[in-house]
Amino acid sequence: MKQYFSLLLVLAFLITAGCVEDYPANATVTTTTTLVTSQVPATITPGQTPAPAEMAYLSGIECAVGDRSEDAYHCNGNVRIPRGSYEEVQVIARYTDNNTFKSGIVSLGGSGPVSQPFFLFPDLKYKGQTPAYFVRLDMTIYPVVWSGTTGTAWSNLPLEKQF
Repeated sequence: MKQYFSLLLVLAFLITAGCVEDYPANATVTTTTTLVTSQVPATITPGQTPAPAEMAYLSGIECAVGDRSEDAYHCNGNVRIPRGSYEEVQVIARYTDNNTFKSGIVSLGGSGPVSQPFFLFPDLKYKGQTPAYFVRLDMTIYPVVWSGTTGTAWSNLPLEKQF
């Protein structure tokens, strides 16, 4: 190993020995300027939008008036995350007049469960109406798109497909 290091050191000295040159004091240096004859217009390329990703699923949502009281309207369902871990998972229902109702906050994923039931308690006047649902995962809110009785909360969903 010691021989290779010595050989490498000798080769480095031989290669760089001729690279250092002293210029005489009376030497003149000539520089030329480059003339640009045409310019290429700068093109602005938009950044690529990431593909939509499934963030959470809603299923089994049933809304009804409570069996003990005629003035308690509630909606029950199930929220599930396909991957990851979230400390704060919340389901939000927004009705056409922009009133929103939120479920309790649960923690999903990691070493805990990936699916839990949720409960919403909208006002009785919303009985029979279908709200727009959203799922909040930590600090980000994702819109839910329905396919039959199962909804999928998407990230990076184009605006025209959100509702």
